[in-house]
Amino acid sequence: MTAAVAPPGQVALGRAIRWRGQSYLVAALQGTSVHLLSQHADGEDAVVLLDALYSSPGFCILDRAHHMPELFAGVPAVATGGDGRSSLGCAALLDGLPQNVRDDAEFWLDHVLEVHTGLPGFGAPGNVPRACFDPDRTTLRQRYATKAAELCAAHHKVSAATVERKRLAWLKQGVWGLVDKRSLRTATAYGRVDEQVVRLLQKIHHRGKHRSIGTRSRLFELLDRACRRKFKRKADQLMPSRATFYRLLDRLGIACGKETIRSRRDDGNRPEPPFTLPMATAPGEQVQIDTTSLDLKAIDETGRVVSLELTAAIDVVSRSVLAAVVRPKFAGVKSTPNSRRHGGRATKAVDALLLLAEMCTPQPMRPHWSLKAAAEGSDLPYAELVEADERMAGAAARPVIVPDMIVMDNGKVFAGRAFMDACAQLGISVRPAAYNSPTHKAIMERTFGSVKSLFSQFLPGYMGKDLSQQGKGVAKERLWRIDQINDFLQQWIALGWQQRPHAELRNPFLPSMPPRNPNQMFAAHVASNGYVPMCLSPEDRLRLLPTAWVTVTEKGIRINNRTYDSRALNPYRGKSSGWPGKGQRWPVRHHPHQPEKVWLQTEPNGEWKEADFVYQRLIGDAWTEQVWDLATALHLDRGGSTRNEAAIAREVRALLQRAGRGPSPASAHSQPDATATDRGMAVGIEPAQDPYQGIPAPDFHMVNALPSMDVSLSHLCRGPLPQVQSVTTLPGDAT
Repeated sequence: MTAAVAPPGQVALGRAIRWRGQSYLVAALQGTSVHLLSQHADGEDAVVLLDALYSSPGFCILDRAHHMPELFAGVPAVATGGDGRSSLGCAALLDGLPQNVRDDAEFWLDHVLEVHTGLPGFGAPGNVPRACFDPDRTTLRQRYATKAAELCAAHHKVSAATVERKRLAWLKQGVWGLVDKRSLRTATAYGRVDEQVVRLLQKIHHRGKHRSIGTRSRLFELLDRACRRKFKRKADQLMPSRATFYRLLDRLGIACGKETIRSRRDDGNRPEPPFTLPMATAPGEQVQIDTTSLDLKAIDETGRVVSLELTAAIDVVSRSVLAAVVRPKFAGVKSTPNSRRHGGRATKAVDALLLLAEMCTPQPMRPHWSLKAAAEGSDLPYAELVEADERMAGAAARPVIVPDMIVMDNGKVFAGRAFMDACAQLGISVRPAAYNSPTHKAIMERTFGSVKSLFSQFLPGYMGKDLSQQGKGVAKERLWRIDQINDFLQQWIALGWQQRPHAELRNPFLPSMPPRNPNQMFAAHVASNGYVPMCLSPEDRLRLLPTAWVTVTEKGIRINNRTYDSRALNPYRGKSSGWPGKGQRWPVRHHPHQPEKVWLQTEPNGEWKEADFVYQRLIGDAWTEQVWDLATALHLDRGGSTRNEAAIAREVRALLQRAGRGPSPASAHSQPDATATDRGMAVGIEPAQDPYQGIPAPDFHMVNALPSMDVSLSHLCRGPLPQVQSVTTLPGDAT
């Protein structure tokens, strides 16, 4: 018991020591003398003064009395301790550990000693190593494998690499290296997350306290980016897992997303169970389409701050977003409290028509996009798609699916005649969803929620789901333009949605497989169902535009308070159109996002005649019908008339110039770049075929000179030659 309570590094009863190259056991302490018992068969006992014992060279205290000194022969000093004692003598460290941890360390010490010296720690004096662990006959690798096989036979799942790791840890730290360090972890007020990460999280949360409240995933992504910027290579070690991060938020009292004030839930629109899930077995068999608020603020063409709406279409079987358009939503302006609003805008029927055209057209890659967003190298069957459709060359990683049936909302945007006619033209059947039943297009509604949580909340100007989550500093944030947000969204669809695993995309026959992403699911279905592209000609695109029935007068065509005219309209001025029941009214297609031109259709399968806006020269830049409406509202507030098209055109030019200069210094929205205009897909008449197409341009340096003439010039010309003062003789001329 004396040895158990004696201080480390001190001679005590029952301890083993090394003196004069041999090992002894302290048998008794009498005054200043120490009685030593030799541990060798041919050794002699001794009595030595305590001071002489301490001052003798080579003196050290061994670990346990029953250990043979040969066990520690060749062991590095770090394994036996700096003061000469064995690392098992660190009783102060081991006594504070659980008993099972201490037993495990002693268990490994015996086996590590046998691998290192050939004899186990519990070996009796005079034992010899077993042949399979004899250092003179075997290598370390062989002893590692033998010890691992021996432990496995004793029902311990141990590999040779584990035995090697334990031995190296013992050589480096002694018995402390054999201790399971998981038992040493101490939980702080913030758990086991590094304090640097906790401080960084608090800083990020404080920085965004004026922003709209987002989900926990947004805060996790922001912390991950900050850790990678600050800690570089150590970020993977310091960054907690997502589950640990969520527990950390609970400890810090940071509320996000659904934990904030909840709005009163309205279940009045929920149908009675059981619910019927949408079923589809092929791409395009069922496509859901709808419009929702994007919960974002942006800068429009005129420099105003507007809300945004998203119109998208998603394929049920592959969960692919086939097309998406972003449009502003603005209630209009009022010059006086009693005047009516002018210039209001929102998603219109033409946007739904453009969405149909984008479904049938591959999304082209833009130069500034990431190469990971390209179809080439993605999970799409790129080679097969390019072979079937040349337009897929250089396209983004978004599949092209022509819908067979569209499940739409009952809003005016989709329920109008223009959308129905366009679907009939493309051979698409339309099925309206039940009124006040979001579950009839639940996949579309859930996709909108994913877009807001994965895309919208990471952009400046995010307003949150409702007023309770809207930040106080949203009005002071630097906002993006509408065309920039649309560009971000198209790239995110190709990179962040189409290549992201979806929990619902699993193989029903192999449920243990990980979920697939939409591109992989599309590739699997294309292999069985095939791919037939639909190429829209310029005339087909024109037929998708809204139609206005107007009369062609001497002044031209007037649509939406604008006059269009060209020489191509001369044969149709004041003439009957020939369309049944229309009289002198002709069908004219117009594009609200490209209003500088209109197209008159002469016959159902006839030609298209193009007419230009008569005051386009006063505007010069690209503009949209929404800019025209706002300019009209400003012109009317000044007492003008809608017939004065020239004045409205000058107002449009002034608005575009003002937006291009950016906001004033006093404005809260710092947007120095010139504002661009989102004009949708390009439309127009197909240009005439070039007769010289395919013929390379001549290289005049390769044209050979004419050969020398072997006849007189007079014989080549009929009639007398003109009188000249001198005639230069050509080479080879006989005269």
